[in-house]
Amino acid sequence: MPPTPSPTWLPLLGVAAVWTPAMLAASYVWGHGEYYDYGWFVPPAALWLTARRWHSLSGPLTLPRRRWVLAAAALLLPWILVLRVLGYADPSWRLPMILLGMTAAGASHGLLAVTRGWRVSAGFVWITLLWLSALPWPTVVETRIVHQLTQGVVTAVAELFQMFGKPVEVLGDRLRLHDISVEVTDGCSGVRSFQSFVMATWFFAELQHLRVSRALILLAWACVVAFVVNMARTYALAIIRFDHGPTAFAQAHDALGLLAFGISGLIFYLLSDKLAARPRRTVITTVQHQ
Repeated sequence: MPPTPSPTWLPLLGVAAVWTPAMLAASYVWGHGEYYDYGWFVPPAALWLTARRWHSLSGPLTLPRRRWVLAAAALLLPWILVLRVLGYADPSWRLPMILLGMTAAGASHGLLAVTRGWRVSAGFVWITLLWLSALPWPTVVETRIVHQLTQGVVTAVAELFQMFGKPVEVLGDRLRLHDISVEVTDGCSGVRSFQSFVMATWFFAELQHLRVSRALILLAWACVVAFVVNMARTYALAIIRFDHGPTAFAQAHDALGLLAFGISGLIFYLLSDKLAARPRRTVITTVQHQ
């Protein structure tokens, strides 16, 4: 007979089980979406962090009674099944994915609260936000963010050109110098860096055991870094297009994108490490004079 799982780890199996339908549904946008390929990293990272935090806990463990488990399953399974069927009908439909994520968040925190208490359950909030970051945002929210980022990048780059004496104009999502135009597409808006750094914020917040205030500071800096580095990338690409033509622009486009993402990631890691640093304790010794 196969070995029976230790009761200590049964709640973790429950957490993994309730998140699995949401992750399976979201895997469609990871593979076919334009901005969510980082989602493949989330499930293994979230499971590892969950096991890591669970292993560090102390105190009594209370397993729920079988009848309560069966009752919860009887309520959740039909709801999850309906959402998965809707997802199969249209894999790109985001509402079922989001509802599956909300269901998993509530069920997992409820399970943790029953077994360890609500205070322990609240300690898993960064991991829950990490799980949720793998899900696509509502289309209206994503469209609005992409539009705002694109306009912000275009306007900032145009101002930068003006500072250096080049009369670059803004025409919608394009930068125009004389008769040459450079279009800033949605993919160049920085939304991919923005979304992936939001995910990374929750990962490092849990990894570094950041307090809420420091996690929010890290989130704000992540947004700033993603915008500034992407603005620099757009400025460099525009210079290449204006001065060296479309062939050089096409050759540099992907390489500068990877370079910008690498620089952003390095800065983000250094910021998270700085925020996680604990202040040194000053040891004061007293000398008694006889």
